[in-house]
Amino acid sequence: MNDTQTRLTQLVKQAPKEFAPQRELWDDIEKQLDKPEFQQTHANVKQMQQWKRLAIASIVLLTGLLGMNVWQQNNLPSPSDSPLLQTLAEIQMQHQLQVQLLSQQHLTDWQTTELGLPLEKGIEQLRKAAEQIYQALQQTPNDKELWQLWLWTQQREIELLQQGQSLPVNPLPQGA
Repeated sequence: MNDTQTRLTQLVKQAPKEFAPQRELWDDIEKQLDKPEFQQTHANVKQMQQWKRLAIASIVLLTGLLGMNVWQQNNLPSPSDSPLLQTLAEIQMQHQLQVQLLSQQHLTDWQTTELGLPLEKGIEQLRKAAEQIYQALQQTPNDKELWQLWLWTQQREIELLQQGQSLPVNPLPQGA
């Protein structure tokens, strides 16, 4: 092994310290640096143009189909609105029945007293508000806040009618 070690050291000492290129390389390096990153061939350019056209056509087609779909949905009555409108009408009828029952009881004579006047005005205002909200709900039955407000006005009207029944009753004079 000693012989191979000596031979290796001799070869290393005899080797040149620098290697000189056979020709000048800097000109080629400069050309490579100035070149665009992707040098496309004519076939690659054609293929890219075809893909761009296809992508644009796809986007236009997709936009057209989505637009038609939205337009058709806006023109057709929504099947989900119909049950909501039916429910709205049913609740309105039930409320009117409750109000009629409360108004037909013998305890409604409070309406003829002075104490009942502010209560009666409040009930009337609630009825007007409830009617306006009802009309708005017929236009937009999916509006949850309108539903809550409408149901609140109906409940408040019933509460005011019940409060009125606890007022002192002035029976109407008979025979006068």
